Amino acid sequence: MTELHADRDAVRRYQCTEAKDARIITVHLDQAVADMLDHQAMPEPVKMLCQELTAAACILSNMLKFEGDMILQTKSDGPVRLLMAECSSDGRIRATAQWDDAISATSFRGLMGTGYLAVTVEPSQGERYQGIVPLEADSLAGCLNQYFENSEQLDTRVWLASDGVQCGGLLLQRLPSEGGYDSEAQDTWSTLEVLAQTVTSNELVESAGPLLAYRLFSEFEPRGLEAWPLHFGCSCSRERSARAIRALGESEVVALFAEQTQVQLDCHFCGQVYLYDQADLEWLLSDQPPGSDTLQ
Repeated sequence: MTELHADRDAVRRYQCTEAKDARIITVHLDQAVADMLDHQAMPEPVKMLCQELTAAACILSNMLKFEGDMILQTKSDGPVRLLMAECSSDGRIRATAQWDDAISATSFRGLMGTGYLAVTVEPSQGERYQGIVPLEADSLAGCLNQYFENSEQLDTRVWLASDGVQCGGLLLQRLPSEGGYDSEAQDTWSTLEVLAQTVTSNELVESAGPLLAYRLFSEFEPRGLEAWPLHFGCSCSRERSARAIRALGESEVVALFAEQTQVQLDCHFCGQVYLYDQADLEWLLSDQPPGSDTLQ
């Protein structure tokens, strides 16, 4: 991976000499989201939403800095029934969606209808955490901002944009001031927020990174830290897909294989196909089936 590519498919943090009580994070994705979504044949409005949700998952994963997976998911009664994006602590991203065959709406409200956004933190060790917010805003970024208002003790704002080919995001978060309330820190935060609100969708899509951070916050002297590279990758396996069959219950599994000689499961994230036949029935029903990550 070249340095240029790593910078384009990457999350970056910034330190500001004149704004030490603020956290600034950007994300930009292009080749990674192409690798992630090209095989899924999504309508353009769905693809753009999926890209934005992925950008948000990357920002939140980097913001929290934990070992495990950050998962963002929407469920709704609109034409886009489900969106799901995941970013792991090693920079692996994947996403998928479910949508109606005929989509005429283009606005966020028209596409999503009524539903909710779930933010799930699944650490490698420790307890799983999930927060939920209704889809009441006019954009994914707006819904996330409502989530932050309800669940975060720190002032946090996020901006997201996609053109269907690439996407970008910006997060601004106010950190606690040492010694309690600081009027100067409050003034700095207010200025940063006003400056961030001038960002355009085109700027996020085309230049979310050091260039954008400097353009927005040059008076605070932002310095980009080392890029955190992102890439598409799927965690599916033959064993994991077998768990979905096993979850049906023994009687249902037996009935399923009685009706057909071969059962096929497709991974929505990467398109990998897993096939199971009568020879697999015994270990599918076993309490401790032999594990296998061999793709079939």
